[in-house]
Amino acid sequence: MDLLAIARRIWRYKLATIPVIVLTFCAAVYVVAVKKPVYEASSSYILINPPPPPTPEEIARDPALGRINSDNPYTRFSDPSVLIEVLASALESTSAQRALLRAGADGPYAVARTSEFGYTSPIMSITAQGSSPQAAIRTAKLVGDAVTRELDRMQESRGVAPRYLVRAQQVSAPDHAQLKASGQLRVLVGVLAFGAVLLFVLVSVADALTTLRMERSRRASLAEPADGPWSDHEDPAEGGPGLDADEWPEIEEDPLGDSEPVELFPDGDLTVPTNGRAARRVPYRPKQ
Repeated sequence: MDLLAIARRIWRYKLATIPVIVLTFCAAVYVVAVKKPVYEASSSYILINPPPPPTPEEIARDPALGRINSDNPYTRFSDPSVLIEVLASALESTSAQRALLRAGADGPYAVARTSEFGYTSPIMSITAQGSSPQAAIRTAKLVGDAVTRELDRMQESRGVAPRYLVRAQQVSAPDHAQLKASGQLRVLVGVLAFGAVLLFVLVSVADALTTLRMERSRRASLAEPADGPWSDHEDPAEGGPGLDADEWPEIEEDPLGDSEPVELFPDGDLTVPTNGRAARRVPYRPKQ
């Protein structure tokens, strides 16, 4: 089916297709012109492990080191990405999101490990979105500060001494934001695809209804008799008209009038064949 045939189909059912086209166009205009753009800013942090706990020799030289809690449970993981996953879960909680919104966060954010230097890399990435570049940058900074505070709180709640805490050091700061066109483009493509699918469904349903209507009309025309239905004065059982007695024409008593009767055999002989013999002539005498 070429484009001209598709256009003809759409125009054929214009009462149903034109409203869908208009609504799709209005939705596309809203997505492009009215909906606010989305900007994204990002930053990254690296997790630095603390120094090892004091040895017995060091404790013997300085007994005060023995009274410091150097046992940090978060340093027992061989994979530092586990600690990043714990921080991401903490920042995605409802209470943390509400606190960031009260602090001035503008849009959604995400805390995840980066695979740029391998899956076991201790680098943590933070991405934040906003309706303007300034809002996206501010949100990224607020999330970064919240991550560092949460990391310290998790370790301090275990009674770990400050010297033996895992620290988050910033690698790249969120000093600029980029326009995230994929989000707006994704919505625009979704609107256009939904409009096209709805238009296709409407045309298909209209075609099916038209075909069904034509099929029923054809069957009704084939089932109807050629001479039309019987009238009130027709007798269907006899297959002919059932006229009243007064509608029959008067029967003529003498259809031949005053003319002479017709003789089938005029006076004379009649040749009669016999069985296996020559025909002989028999005189014909009309009955009196």
